[in-house]
Amino acid sequence: MKEKILMKSVLEGYHFMDKIVKKLDANVISKSVNSHHTQGCNETLNLACEVLHLSNRKHKLLEIKALIEECIKSLPPDSAKVLMLKYVDGFKNADIAKMLGCGVKKVARLLDKAIGDVTLFFYAKGFGFLNLYNYLKDEDWLIGIFDHHLKYANRFSQKIAPVSFV
Repeated sequence: MKEKILMKSVLEGYHFMDKIVKKLDANVISKSVNSHHTQGCNETLNLACEVLHLSNRKHKLLEIKALIEECIKSLPPDSAKVLMLKYVDGFKNADIAKMLGCGVKKVARLLDKAIGDVTLFFYAKGFGFLNLYNYLKDEDWLIGIFDHHLKYANRFSQKIAPVSFV
């Protein structure tokens, strides 16, 4: 369950990645421009560490974004289309159903299967749940999306009464 929730969170964050990468670039440029104002070796070293950290974050986001794009290209056309409509274009399931001429439940099934396929794709690339979570743990905004979905899933699962077979 957590694997699919994390993957859903990463997919939801997809359309923010370009904006964040641009902000990271702006931060790197700003810090680089201001580097001539440093007072000594320690300050210069701290600034270099900050720039390296920002560059590392950018690299990670671009790598995940590229993996998402590679994965979507490898999916069956229906799966790729619903993922693009949902996570890139931001449409709701009901709107996707109207566009595709099918029911909302079919869209939900297609999305669930597609998210499962993306999860398996990432796993095959070395990004199982823990590896992906640890890789992205510095992205508070993305972990926030994951935490939100996880809390919702936990609340939902607690509302379902356990089935007794006695």
